[in-house]
Amino acid sequence: MKTKTIITAIILLFSITSFAQAKEEAMAWIKEKLEQYGGADNSSYSNVQVSPCNISFIEKKTNGWEWQYSFNPSMVKSWGVGSGKTYIYADAEIIQFTYFPDGKKKYSSSYLSIRNGESGIHERMIKALTHLVTFCEQKKEAF
Repeated sequence: MKTKTIITAIILLFSITSFAQAKEEAMAWIKEKLEQYGGADNSSYSNVQVSPCNISFIEKKTNGWEWQYSFNPSMVKSWGVGSGKTYIYADAEIIQFTYFPDGKKKYSSSYLSIRNGESGIHERMIKALTHLVTFCEQKKEAF
């Protein structure tokens, strides 16, 4: 009986460790790729923060403008790759952003600009975001 209990505890501990590692790896990969390839030809992403229920960053434009972005990836039911493979888009306008210095006017979008930095980056980002939301523990309303 003790042997069964010990083996069960070891298996449980291993699966919990694997779960935490997968979560941390997904968050680190998304952060790294958004810092490398996030933005358009005239902008880049900085101060990228990633958690299963929230992603935020600052988009710095070459003209000096800065925009603060934030979104909950678990609110997206599906992602797609935009024409020309310069962005991915969500099925709803869940990405909130404001002009950073004053922060008064809020905008929303469904687009996330990602430059073509490596093969399949857009599809891989969608896969990573979809995986990340499996770790979001936000309660979803029943109705």
